[in-house]
Amino acid sequence: MDVMNKHQFAETQIAEAQQFCQKHNRQMVKSLGTGTPMCPDCCHEQTHARHNQELRKSIRVHHFAGAQIPQRHALSGFKNYAADLDEQKTAKHKTHSFAKTILSGQTANLVMVGSTGTGKTHLGCAVANNLLSKGFYARYITSEAMANDIADAYKRNDDNEKNSILRYVDTDLLILDEYGLHDRHENRPRLLEMVHKVLYARYDAMKPTMLISNMSLAQLKTDLGDRLWSRFQDGGLTVVECNWADSRIGGNHG
Repeated sequence: MDVMNKHQFAETQIAEAQQFCQKHNRQMVKSLGTGTPMCPDCCHEQTHARHNQELRKSIRVHHFAGAQIPQRHALSGFKNYAADLDEQKTAKHKTHSFAKTILSGQTANLVMVGSTGTGKTHLGCAVANNLLSKGFYARYITSEAMANDIADAYKRNDDNEKNSILRYVDTDLLILDEYGLHDRHENRPRLLEMVHKVLYARYDAMKPTMLISNMSLAQLKTDLGDRLWSRFQDGGLTVVECNWADSRIGGNHG
């Protein structure tokens, strides 16, 4: 027996139904197996919608994985940030507003400075989670880890410094935490150069950056230098200073 082509197979499986699809202005069909009336155009739309839903879910999972948010802050958000002090409420408001600015498609930067244990990383990851939930691609990394990754590019096959830098530029928002901790290393100038190259590259690409540091604002300005600090302010700069007590030793915020 000859093998039926797809058109012949379809003809043996469906037949015209009495029902009429008002949406697509066409006769519905029914499966000879189930007898259920259906509109071919409606079926196509539903299949397409399910495909898009699965695709969006896959992209979202990929983006969350690629963001590399620390496990401790996987669920950190604005709602579970304990803002007991007025200064904490201000920090929460500023970072939340910054997230909305990025979601609106604007290019702006944020620097968050202050003492250890004041919730800076929580707020940084809250911004990341907020963007990721809306389909944006945010990336979290410490300054030292990024610098070492770029500096060691030559050790990896098919990689180089330029490509490593581009990986940190090709993201909607880069959250660079613990800026300044590479000061403790003898190769500080080399690591600092890698960090500054990324910041300059993101400026040139008009990509927003969130910089978090235990330095004071004055120390951060000096460390970045006049040229980079000036560029950081281009397009709008939000400054958040966290100067309350360290929550890890009995302060007000965890």
